[in-house]
Amino acid sequence: MSQLATARTKSLAEMASAFTKLEELTGSIGLEVSLWDWEGELAHPCTKRFAFTEMLEEAGGQIEQACRNLATKVVKSKSAAIDHAPTGHCLISTPIYHRHCLVGAAVALFGTKEMLDQEQFACLCNRLQLDQTVTEIQAKEAIRYNADQGEDLLKVLTWTLEHLEADLAAQRELNALQANANSTYEELSLLYRVIGSVRLTEQPEDFLKLVCDDLLEVMNLSAAAAVVYARLPAIEDQLVVVSGEPGLSVDQLKALIASEVAPDFLEDDRPVVKNHFDTGEGKIQNLISVPLVNDEGIMGILVGLNKMQGEFDTVDTKLVSAVGSQAEGFLTNKRLFADLEELLMGVLHALTATIDAKDPYTSGHSQRVALISRRLAEECGFAAERVEQIYLAGLLHDIGKIGVAEAILRKAGKLTEEEYQDMQRHPVLGANILGGIRQMDQIVGWILSHHERPDGKGYPRGLKKDQIPIEGRIICLADCFDAMSSDRTYHKALPLDLAIEEILRHSGTQFDSDLVETLLSIDLEEFVREMHQPAKTVFPFRLSYEHR
Repeated sequence: MSQLATARTKSLAEMASAFTKLEELTGSIGLEVSLWDWEGELAHPCTKRFAFTEMLEEAGGQIEQACRNLATKVVKSKSAAIDHAPTGHCLISTPIYHRHCLVGAAVALFGTKEMLDQEQFACLCNRLQLDQTVTEIQAKEAIRYNADQGEDLLKVLTWTLEHLEADLAAQRELNALQANANSTYEELSLLYRVIGSVRLTEQPEDFLKLVCDDLLEVMNLSAAAAVVYARLPAIEDQLVVVSGEPGLSVDQLKALIASEVAPDFLEDDRPVVKNHFDTGEGKIQNLISVPLVNDEGIMGILVGLNKMQGEFDTVDTKLVSAVGSQAEGFLTNKRLFADLEELLMGVLHALTATIDAKDPYTSGHSQRVALISRRLAEECGFAAERVEQIYLAGLLHDIGKIGVAEAILRKAGKLTEEEYQDMQRHPVLGANILGGIRQMDQIVGWILSHHERPDGKGYPRGLKKDQIPIEGRIICLADCFDAMSSDRTYHKALPLDLAIEEILRHSGTQFDSDLVETLLSIDLEEFVREMHQPAKTVFPFRLSYEHR
């Protein structure tokens, strides 16, 4: 079947509801209407026929053949026409257009009062071998018009069809608008959810998983994936996030994107649609992809796989592009934030290294306290953001030593009472130094309290038990454990078993007993070996989201 024939068949099917309405309207004024296709074949027979018409047709009146002949003539001439059946019925016909395409003709027939002429009527009944009395009764129920009213009734038929087609077109447009509105609502809902997730505290994996999950639902896909490339020099791993069932492993999917998708964006960063795609295994039938771009180039690629119904279209392209733009903004801001974070932490590491340099026997101490504090916080089940704040507090816990004389810090022997009081000032000095930095507000209290003790014998305020923030108690234990397990000029590092014995001896007095239990649950031999590795001087990019 040719494309034109297929389109006409589809159009006639779409007009089924309009034809039903046409039958109702024309039947109410005594017309019997049928629908014929562009080849003169009956598409929809009349379902509201008078008994008189059926009686004549069954007797061989050839009314249907007359209707076919007229419909064929109208389709060929593309203009309305009037004719008569052998029975004397008046036939009126008009061409039918659907979406500006000629699809067939409507034929209406009606019996005329002229048919009731006694001589003419008797001849008709004799020819068709019908009982004249019975036939006349049926005729009088069906016949309403004179033959010369055909022109007027043809105008009525044409006008009715035109208005029904207009109504049908309006309904199609309304349905399309409704579908577009539904689609637009889903798209806006998706973008709203995506935009709502663009927070610097959101982890890239979590954000991209949300994007892929929503694309999966809104676009009716079997799978969606995002690949984010490592920056050069590589200070982070390539990130791959997958939602749904692509039918491929992560490695296979990465290879597919690298070989079949990424090359499309070497010269052009516009979205790419492949509606007829075959991996060789038939697992990916179609895909849509968009690059994630920033000033440095392509950061990654967002891919939708296997649309469940139909093919990817311009609406899908616009949606993926809009979501890709949001993902680009998120990743760009995240990387800028990470760069600033790395710069800040680099400065803080340099600062704490400077403090440790004033006190040579504590070289690397601040970094190790930060690591121990972070590990304890993780073991306590704290959220990632809180863990990092504790790490930062551990790193800066001795910043107040800037204000302590080097002679006191470097003194190998026991401090005098006056020197010890001067040393005890460093938590307060540290809190004062950081107190003017709004972003440090939360950790200031932890640094201030890292020499407080549960038994109330600590300093600077003599707090007891739960009066001491849990973060301060963590840093206190971390500080002392590193002092015991590290070499100092006035003593060598205690063997691990003796350090543990010392920690246990002061549990509940100098140290929080629950935290002691948490510390001893760690493989301390391995942990001590790790934390005495050369200290990092630059804050690792992925620290923000590798400890979750």
